[in-house]
Amino acid sequence: MAYKRTDAVSFADTHWNIPADDGIFWLSNQSVSISQVRLHNVIPTSSWKKAPVGEGWQPFFVDDGGGGEKAVFRRVVSGTTEEILINSWDGIADCAHFLSRCISAGGVKMNERGVPSLVNTLQSLPNTKTLCEKVVKEAGQRVIDSGVFKPGDMVGYFNIDPAGDYGGAKQYSHSAMYAGKIGGKTDGGITCHTICRFPGRSWVEDSWWLKPPGHYTYTLIHFSDDDPTPDPVKAAALPGWWQLDYAGRTEYYLMRSGSVTYTKKAPTTGQTTVHLPEGTAYWFMAPNGEITFTWRKSGTVEVWTPAGSGYTSKINGATPGVLTKLF
Repeated sequence: MAYKRTDAVSFADTHWNIPADDGIFWLSNQSVSISQVRLHNVIPTSSWKKAPVGEGWQPFFVDDGGGGEKAVFRRVVSGTTEEILINSWDGIADCAHFLSRCISAGGVKMNERGVPSLVNTLQSLPNTKTLCEKVVKEAGQRVIDSGVFKPGDMVGYFNIDPAGDYGGAKQYSHSAMYAGKIGGKTDGGITCHTICRFPGRSWVEDSWWLKPPGHYTYTLIHFSDDDPTPDPVKAAALPGWWQLDYAGRTEYYLMRSGSVTYTKKAPTTGQTTVHLPEGTAYWFMAPNGEITFTWRKSGTVEVWTPAGSGYTSKINGATPGVLTKLF
């Protein structure tokens, strides 16, 4: 089924600070059913009390005042907010589960609890494209600003901080959905659980990058169902070898339908293949024929603009180049 990104973002908007529609949230070692924990000490915790729905108790994730969050039942009685603790910050790990529910609401069924498996599953879907992988913030921002990455697409956060998430393990340790340049986030905001975020509402930073340099590298995964269909005549002329000359350098691109590889070694015939590419990218053609490339390893964004019978190139919005079709 095609991914409906607006439905996924709408779901996140509704559930950004409450348990998802399945009525559970995850700790690092178990799931917590809201219906069960209302009446039974299933975690267990010493502060547990019954919280019957008929008495107005509703579940929320809220600021714990110490840089984390806590899961609680709350109700308002005579203007006073009352609270029962479900679980403190320690152990809450609901980000992958929450995004699975968001993506499922968008029409792509998913049920992942761990972040590494969520990222792996997303990257293996036939309707996703990894625009950049484990790149620094500045590179990720270029890809976001390209316009290819859209609300409803996904961000994977790969920990590189020895003192970071999960004991400094070098792995994907957090995941989020891109929500767009809304809520005052001119660089782009995200929505997620653990800690709960939605642009303009969160009590913590929700710019897409979350932490200063040195904490994460970023993987941006794009659902391609609603990408513009390339002009068939222009697209038919692209496959084959192209030479790019820019800033005193020459590189060679082997264009295919929707993707490209590049090498520094000149091809000898149109049948020359690339065994060890310097880089790979997806390309996206706008209605005006302009082509945007997102290079996976570097996060470089390249734009080809139609010029006469060929194209001119601009790399990262600055470095100009000229393209020549070889074969």
